[in-house]
Amino acid sequence: MLVYENLDYDGLLAKMDRKLFVIDVREHYELAATGSLPNSINVPLGELENDLNLSTDVFEEKYKVPKPDKENDEIVFSCARGNRSRRAAEIAFKLDYKKLYNYTGGWTEWSVKYPST
Repeated sequence: MLVYENLDYDGLLAKMDRKLFVIDVREHYELAATGSLPNSINVPLGELENDLNLSTDVFEEKYKVPKPDKENDEIVFSCARGNRSRRAAEIAFKLDYKKLYNYTGGWTEWSVKYPST
């Protein structure tokens, strides 16, 4: 069974017009220094397992978005270059999330290719 699918820049762009959770697993200070992908939420890798185990209400209160549904919602993980996001997808898979993607280019690729960042 495939744990997650890798997405490149074009694959991510193609998915961004659908209902999609983009979770950036970089540290807060990294996002403050560089920026973030549009409509993403920041859940640092070290907090991911705990926060994906939060109740729906607590998750929504903390992140101001609904908690992803394990069966139906697509989740794309992003980081700087695709390494931490791969680990994040593996963590989410162990927590029974089903539709998982690793954005392999991460912020490094996005910041070069996306015109308005």
